[in-house]
Amino acid sequence: MDLVRQGMSGVRVPGPGDLVYKDECMFSFDTPLSPEGLAVNLNSWRGYGEDFIAQDHKKTGNKLYLLQKHKEIPKTDEEKEADKLASEKMAAEGKIFIADDTTTKLEKKYSLLIMPEKIEIDFPNAELPMIVTQACEEVIKHEAAGLQVQASAFVDDFQPKESKYAKDLVQLPSEGKTIGSDPSGWKCMESGVTENLWLNLSTGFIGSGRRHWDGSGGNGAAERNWEATGKKYPLVVKLGTITPHSADVFSYAQDENDMVIDPLLPQHLAHWGIDIMKLEKTEKTVAELQVTLNLEHDWSKITEGNDDLEELYGSGFVGISNLGNSCYINSVVQVLFSLPEVQEQYVKVASNIFESCSENPVSDMPTQMAKLGVGLLTEKYGSKESNVRIRPVAFRALVSQGHSEFSTVRQQDAAEYFQHLLEVMERSERTTASRLGGNNPTSSLFEATIEERIQCGESKKVAYKMGKQNVIGIKIPIEAALNGKEYQEYQERKRLKTTGDKVDAVVAKVPFSACLAQLFGEETISDFYSTAMKRNTFALKRVRFNSFPQYLVLRMDRYYLTKNWEPMKMEVEVELPEELNLEEYRATGKQEDEELLPEESASNGNKAPEIDMNLVKQLMDMGFSENGCKRAVAAVKGSSIEAASEWIFSHMEDADFNSPLEEEKPAATGPSEESIVLLTSLGFTAEQARAALIATDNNSERAADWLFSHVDTMEASVAEVLGRADSQPKTDSEPVKNDGPGNYTLHAIISHLGKNTGTGHYVCHIKKGNDWVIFNDEKVGKSKRPPLDVGYLYIYKRNSSAK
Repeated sequence: MDLVRQGMSGVRVPGPGDLVYKDECMFSFDTPLSPEGLAVNLNSWRGYGEDFIAQDHKKTGNKLYLLQKHKEIPKTDEEKEADKLASEKMAAEGKIFIADDTTTKLEKKYSLLIMPEKIEIDFPNAELPMIVTQACEEVIKHEAAGLQVQASAFVDDFQPKESKYAKDLVQLPSEGKTIGSDPSGWKCMESGVTENLWLNLSTGFIGSGRRHWDGSGGNGAAERNWEATGKKYPLVVKLGTITPHSADVFSYAQDENDMVIDPLLPQHLAHWGIDIMKLEKTEKTVAELQVTLNLEHDWSKITEGNDDLEELYGSGFVGISNLGNSCYINSVVQVLFSLPEVQEQYVKVASNIFESCSENPVSDMPTQMAKLGVGLLTEKYGSKESNVRIRPVAFRALVSQGHSEFSTVRQQDAAEYFQHLLEVMERSERTTASRLGGNNPTSSLFEATIEERIQCGESKKVAYKMGKQNVIGIKIPIEAALNGKEYQEYQERKRLKTTGDKVDAVVAKVPFSACLAQLFGEETISDFYSTAMKRNTFALKRVRFNSFPQYLVLRMDRYYLTKNWEPMKMEVEVELPEELNLEEYRATGKQEDEELLPEESASNGNKAPEIDMNLVKQLMDMGFSENGCKRAVAAVKGSSIEAASEWIFSHMEDADFNSPLEEEKPAATGPSEESIVLLTSLGFTAEQARAALIATDNNSERAADWLFSHVDTMEASVAEVLGRADSQPKTDSEPVKNDGPGNYTLHAIISHLGKNTGTGHYVCHIKKGNDWVIFNDEKVGKSKRPPLDVGYLYIYKRNSSAK
């Protein structure tokens, strides 16, 4: 016990608000289920696997750790029966729960680990000092930090909110009209159908629900009734889901337009003669239907579900757990770490990154990247027998921090996440380059320079504009379908079909050459302001590659908005080639016989336009990028959502559509004196303020956050930033020489299953040697039919042999 007493001075007991990282190692994916368990530092409450305990002891001087070793063992028949009864009880009480149908349980063993002697003392032990016992007990009882992060996101995102229209809901007089509690008497008052019925709680109208994304479901009568009554009565309830405990309630109101809670539902139903206590559930809820549609839809084209795939194991064939609609993250990450340049940047120097981590590893981007890369690309977690999963909880939380969409557990657009992740990586790589293995930011690998040429239709004068893009959007001209007649006939049959009718699907087949012809062909702009003519006229626009990236990312734009602003997916196949040469589309620049359009007056200076962020948010909800939405709102001067949407559809292929708007330029390139004074007024030194501003692109608000988040490691963090800034040029101050031949081989495909990019599921296929490999979250197998014709993102690699 002498060794215990020598180390007990640093022991701390965690309180209710403290984060205890006891579920996973800071630098690896080791857990208490790992063969050697997980050791929790009793001072910092951070967990470490066997490969990192000694490193933490050397760095912190801490001697005492709680060692957790868990093992899965079979449940007894009595325990299985108890789980079943508990689930039935919660269901009867109407509570939300996840049924426990597992057949194993955890056998948990704890001991006190003394470092560096590596002596273990079984816990509990009556001879241990009280402070050590209390610390161990509280760590054991404490909710794991990773679970807290996930639970918070789940509850915030998926719990329906109470409708603001519920408590003061207007209900028209029933005048003797009753709906009744007998489901056999319910039918749509417009069409007579008897399934997917929704009762308007204000008017008593029973109508069919909306059509599902796969074409099944209702005919929309309930929504049409809401529109016909002046959009004054928004709340509807799905009749077949009503039980004494719950029901699906939806609000058509434009400021809600989602599932909601009606706390007065029993009273509102009683108004129409429905006794909620007498009803039983006869139809699936909206959530259950979404799951069923995803399961029953023919995803085999992408997931190869009908094939008996050969499972793959080992380095580079490690799957990633789905943390709840995180398949878009998993697919993007798998593709990134399949690239040798990303491996060079993070994986090959992982030990240096871990040892140089001077702050909480959970909030250190290089650490999270290296941890994930090592987990995917080493043998440790790649064996068939491994019971440890890659669960990137901390990575997900760090990358999505502060983002309104990615910080939720809703499904997201993989293309937008890819661009967001590159931006987060670039910000981090600017200030941590000395810890990394590459010479250039990762984002530069994907950056293409696009030349946009515009020719005034009357004066014939031209203007050239350059923009950088890391994802090239490809529109699909459905009118160019090789089976256009059959496809149009199918669309007409589908439009006229009634509930229950079966219509054999016809998928449009569009050649990729037609997509390229549209992308690089001339486009007529009808409302172009010509500086030569001093008035509006027409112009011709075309785009070309001014430089080709190392990796070319093509996004097939299969998604569109209906007249009702509902995002939908084209039923179309476009087969992309495995070998792609785009050299014929290289820019040639201004020609000798061309005359440039006069430059516009700079009387407005370089101030950024005022942006209505409410309009931007509405446009982003439709699936467009933030920068594109800002450009649209600025272009139409914030006039209306309709005008901004029309602008987007006309300009979404512009070279600078996804580029940030020009912002007001500071007087100097370095941190301004005004910003430094502002930050020093918060109690920081001028040197610390300068470092924070450099690390955050001279943004005062972000700089303040940076300072407060680095209080514990201020000296080292400031030295690292200033050392980088003073000794090396910033990565964005000089061009990265990455241009090369536009000759590519297909390297990876990210595919999407579902009606739009905000629902469904993502998988990716990656070329490994001569074989294609499918990564479907944790499942990894040899692909027999890579989805060359139905992918969403196609990642091409420049041919090294190209001349």
